[in-house]
Amino acid sequence: MNQNNAPEYKNSGNQNLNKSNFDQAVADFTQAIKLNPNDAEVYYSRSSAYYGIGVMRNDSSSIDRAIDDCNSALKLNPDFAAVYTGRGGAYLSKGEFDRALEDFNRAIQLDPEDFTAYSGRGGIYILKDEYERGIKDMETSLRLNPDQPDIRNHLEMARRMQKMQK
Repeated sequence: MNQNNAPEYKNSGNQNLNKSNFDQAVADFTQAIKLNPNDAEVYYSRSSAYYGIGVMRNDSSSIDRAIDDCNSALKLNPDFAAVYTGRGGAYLSKGEFDRALEDFNRAIQLDPEDFTAYSGRGGIYILKDEYERGIKDMETSLRLNPDQPDIRNHLEMARRMQKMQK
């Protein structure tokens, strides 16, 4: 790999991210950022790798790094919908539901087809016992992308919980 070629590091980082080689992905994306610090996509991709490390190792500092990288990406591109979804997921994993909800709302505002943002927001509503809103968002997420068995299971569980509440 050419050590002065940011796109090569970005490509390698994406390949490692797709293989769940999170540590190597972080290293590749870090090098790409050193070579080109103005690429919002690389910060977002590195945030995904840090998030993967955080979840895999139950490491809250990696989740914080993911949030930091999302913030950096948003400074470069404040209308990057996927970054709001990613940061929302990181906040959700930290139990910061209000911040996550703000990010999911912004992601949906920027990209009404973002099924992940709908499922994340729906999950928060369900945690807040706002079943009707949560179910509606889960249904929207499944309409946008029917190939989500976990979301389908969450939706069925939310419907059962809603019935028990009545």
